[in-house]
Amino acid sequence: MHLKSKTPATHLRVMKKLAPNARGAKGVSAAYGGKLVCVRHRLDATGMKRLITVELIVAEKAIARRPGPTVDLSLRPQEKELQAKLKAAGAKWHESDAVWSIRRSTAIALGLKGRIVPRRP
Repeated sequence: MHLKSKTPATHLRVMKKLAPNARGAKGVSAAYGGKLVCVRHRLDATGMKRLITVELIVAEKAIARRPGPTVDLSLRPQEKELQAKLKAAGAKWHESDAVWSIRRSTAIALGLKGRIVPRRP
C-alpha cells in the first residue's frame, strides 16, 4: 500500500504517537501485524490535513557480538566452589599458566576484580 504524499515528511507535525496495541492503532495493527512499531498521526504544513504514518520493521538480522576483553584470574587449588562458579560462567582453565581466563565484565560481576593477575608474555 503506497501513497504518494505531496508534502515532505519534514513538514509534517506529529500530533500523536501510538503503540501498536493502543486505541486508535488497532486497524493499522491488524493490517501490519507484528512488523508494526508505531503509528503517528500528523498534520501537514497547512494544518488542513491529518495523515497517519506507520513505522515498520522491514528487516531483521542477528548480529554477532564481539567478545569483550578477557582477563586471567588466580585461584588457590582448594577454592573448588569458586572454580565451579567460573566454569559455569564460561571460564577456561590454562594449566600451563595456572590461571583461569574469563571476560573482564563477568569477572567483575562475580566480584573477582581483586583476583585479576597480569598476563604473562
